[in-house]
Amino acid sequence: MGFGKAFLLSLVAFVGLNFIFSILYFVIFAGFDTLMTEIQNAPLMIIYYLFGSITSVPSTNMEMAIVQPLIYSNMTPLIKGLGYLLAPIIAGILAGKFAESKLQGLLGWLLTAVVSTVAIIVGVFFSPTIELTLTLAYGWVGFNVILIYLLISCIVNIIGYGFFALLASKTEYY
Repeated sequence: MGFGKAFLLSLVAFVGLNFIFSILYFVIFAGFDTLMTEIQNAPLMIIYYLFGSITSVPSTNMEMAIVQPLIYSNMTPLIKGLGYLLAPIIAGILAGKFAESKLQGLLGWLLTAVVSTVAIIVGVFFSPTIELTLTLAYGWVGFNVILIYLLISCIVNIIGYGFFALLASKTEYY
């Protein structure tokens, strides 16, 4: 039961925080009507807004949230970078906190990352708008390149944010 609880709570937290920070980004910088227009023109973009932070590795997220606002006066990537950074951290912590063992916490976060990556891959496969968004954001051109980078990003995110699940889980003595 601990594994299911860890997985579902981390997935709900991950999706919820991604969506909240996406809405905040659009409300503050681009306008809420821009968000609604994008969703109306390409309904599968909602997948990117729900699972978008799995597409970038933690170093890119830290660069968007910390380095760019310090070097440049442009604060636009700050909200998106914070969302991309905080959503997996909180999801990993919740996975570890509600699991019954360290392994269940890590596997709960692992399954959350894999489900998120599969959702983005399905979105890229069915929506050229998501493919264009990833191409513009990261420079990935073509479905094969996007697939390889998404798989690499999934593995790096599992390792990077899985430590938060291990740190937050209950102590086990062997």
